[in-house]
Amino acid sequence: MLFIIIVALVATYLMSRLVGLFARRWPDTIGKAVCVNAVSAIIVVIAGAWASAADGGQPKFYLAFLIYGGAQLIVLIFDIVRILQPKLSA
Repeated sequence: MLFIIIVALVATYLMSRLVGLFARRWPDTIGKAVCVNAVSAIIVVIAGAWASAADGGQPKFYLAFLIYGGAQLIVLIFDIVRILQPKLSA
């Protein structure tokens, strides 16, 4: 179970950074972080659901949403803290 959580965190982090490359000209705001993480979550949940169907079964979107959606929420929290940190230290 811990392995699944670590893989989900790494996958969502890398996907959010990849999507963030397309939005790098936007100013660093909470809105940008939410938008980038939302697009990343959609991509990762769909990919995770179809990956769970690789054995010939049905895609498990609910399970993928629970695993990857939770991991994406953690990545979003870290992004928001990163954006707010310079404001907090001043």
